[in-house]
Amino acid sequence: MVLDQGVFDAFIESLVVENGASENTVSAYRRDYSHFAQFCQNNGISNVDPHVLRQYLAYMHAENLSARTQARRMSALKQYFRYLIARDVLKKDPMQDIAMPKLPRSLPKALTKEEVKSLLAAQECDAPESIRARAILETLYATGLRVSELIKLKTTDLQDGERRTLRITGKGSKTRMVPLGKMATDVLEMYIRKSRPIFDKKKTDWLFPSRSGRPLTRQRLFQIVREAGQKVGMDLSPHHLRHTFATHLLENDADLRSVQLMLGHADVATTQIYTHVLESRARKVLETSHPLGKDAKLGNK
Repeated sequence: MVLDQGVFDAFIESLVVENGASENTVSAYRRDYSHFAQFCQNNGISNVDPHVLRQYLAYMHAENLSARTQARRMSALKQYFRYLIARDVLKKDPMQDIAMPKLPRSLPKALTKEEVKSLLAAQECDAPESIRARAILETLYATGLRVSELIKLKTTDLQDGERRTLRITGKGSKTRMVPLGKMATDVLEMYIRKSRPIFDKKKTDWLFPSRSGRPLTRQRLFQIVREAGQKVGMDLSPHHLRHTFATHLLENDADLRSVQLMLGHADVATTQIYTHVLESRARKVLETSHPLGKDAKLGNK
């Protein structure tokens, strides 16, 4: 029953209906489940238990799959097993005593303030593509949006008021409001006035439409950001700008809870990957302000 395709399809449907899972999430779950199901089929396995899961981990390790890929696949299975337990298909979680692959702690890569200035300045051109690229970069840096959130933006999500804000629909269809700074607002308004009509041949309400009348694809967005970075010799992705947004906020004394809300993290623990910024700042304060932190002996004047 665990390896029944119909049961798994019902699980996927529940992810979409109950959790608002995106197409990318659904595709990832399907790939991970198919990989495990194929492993079981190749080895004549019909009953999943902890021993089988340890075999599967050993198989992935022998295939030289990264710890991150192994962890993601095991996490997908864990979610599936929880679904089966909740519906009394399983009585006990076979993952209960399985040690998950350990992931190396990776700190987010962030641009320096000088690199951001250089990147944005390199896009200053009247060509429609350059104006759009500048608007995308400014929006990513000013709001910390995920790729999936940016491509789903509509013109109606740009809220008027005393100050401009963006209404963002994030994971689980949860919405949040993120303020826009003056520079990002000015660039977006210029893009909407000068550049967007050239791409919006189908008269849609997507903020960043393609000429086909659909929103930009993830692949196209990555390409636009990568090409913008190449102008200044950077290997750049949208994720770098999301990390830079959070890092620069914390460097300028924003509290972790506010950053969590703007990034759309459901749990502050996810945001705590950025605490290395706070630790670095605390160390600098100690070294410059505390007698024991200075390169001098106590008692010397």
